[in-house]
Amino acid sequence: MTQLTDEMFQIFDQPEFSFKKIKMQHTEAEVAELKDKFKGVWQTWKAVNQAVAKKLPAGEFAKVHVESWTNGWNLRDHYWASYRLQDLADANPCIGVMLDKKQLQVYLMFQHYKSEKRRMAPEQYNKLLTDIPSWSKQIDLQDWYIWNGEMSSEFDKHTKLNDYLKQSDIQTQFKSDLKEATFLIGKFIFRDQQHDVNMEDFITQAIMDLAPLYENLDKK
Repeated sequence: MTQLTDEMFQIFDQPEFSFKKIKMQHTEAEVAELKDKFKGVWQTWKAVNQAVAKKLPAGEFAKVHVESWTNGWNLRDHYWASYRLQDLADANPCIGVMLDKKQLQVYLMFQHYKSEKRRMAPEQYNKLLTDIPSWSKQIDLQDWYIWNGEMSSEFDKHTKLNDYLKQSDIQTQFKSDLKEATFLIGKFIFRDQQHDVNMEDFITQAIMDLAPLYENLDKK
């Protein structure tokens, strides 16, 4: 069990992530200390996601991908991992898990980065919107949100899924705004809610809740 703590969020509470600029503003000792803090939280993050992967049904998911704590030039302003169903391992959609300064979130997404190397077009993925009402009846809607990947950043306030489902005008506007973009749907734990959150349990349950919707892509 790994408890979600405020210290995990705190490392992202800084104005600069560029190694070049950080080194200009801090001593070598301070830079080394900062790197150790980032790497320490990331090592916990990696271990959590490796533990989650072992809790998922055997053979159903491909190997989890945990993004590094640095891209070589910058510290990350969030930590990210992705899970793909084995049958959709070569497709663009995946389940993302992200920790940033504001929240821990687990969400279904269309990965646009290097999308030309994988199969499935955005239009096919967006067809899942029609499945959301029936799928949502199987989950507890508390803490679930839906948002436009092009119009929203990770720090924006998203639409509550319950509001989306109950209000046809929100659905109509949301679908109209999508156009060339893709939707994301997921469950959040916000920083001020982080007390007594078992990270492995939260992530695993959210992935399993999303799996039936994700699996429907094979039928589109």
